[in-house]
Amino acid sequence: MTKNNKTAVYDLPIRIFHWLFAFLFLGAYIIAENVDEESVLFSYHMMAGLTIVFMLVLRIFWGFAGTAYARFSSFKLKPIELMQYLKNAIFAKTKRYLGHNPASSYAAILMFISAFGLAVTGIFMSSGFENDLYEETHELLAKLFLITVIIHIIGIIYHHLKHRDSLWSSMLDGKKKSLTGAGGIKNMKKLTGIIFLVLTLSWMSYMYNQFDDKTRTLNLFGTELTLGEDH
Repeated sequence: MTKNNKTAVYDLPIRIFHWLFAFLFLGAYIIAENVDEESVLFSYHMMAGLTIVFMLVLRIFWGFAGTAYARFSSFKLKPIELMQYLKNAIFAKTKRYLGHNPASSYAAILMFISAFGLAVTGIFMSSGFENDLYEETHELLAKLFLITVIIHIIGIIYHHLKHRDSLWSSMLDGKKKSLTGAGGIKNMKKLTGIIFLVLTLSWMSYMYNQFDDKTRTLNLFGTELTLGEDH
């Protein structure tokens, strides 16, 4: 689907996931860095992490059942292709991809793994397992995630300056500058995007209703998680 020399690439579920994923991590990171663990607000840092995991489950499903560029099979994950892409980024002009390029493919996978690891270590800590390894791993993964995001943003800016193709806007309207020989998607899956949003909001509502701010505990399907020090 091409209009004004732009091609539809990223469907609505992917774009909703992208922005919720970004804002939830940012919110969780800001709370973790600036709010004392004794504050009830710190508990929302943990619930943001649990929401990210919920969305990751939906994203993994969509990575197999979604539109062409939402599928993991479209990711460019060959190491030699990544090395060539990075080399060209420094010494020449990088090759354009309609979907994820090698750098953004690896960045996405790294962020997914980091986010899942953050959730697992966070759940262990909130389940009463006292182990410095969990806390240190949690902090390390948070820093790894943040560094990946920063490099990703720098890469987007650099790519735009090189190609002048408004790559930054592709996660807003789902479209990228057309590329000869590469076809776009025909359906933005708006209904699926709405369902994705409703499911995520329902999950957040469920957690909010199961959270006891007096004891700082969350009853998650019969399992009690401690989301901070009780008052």
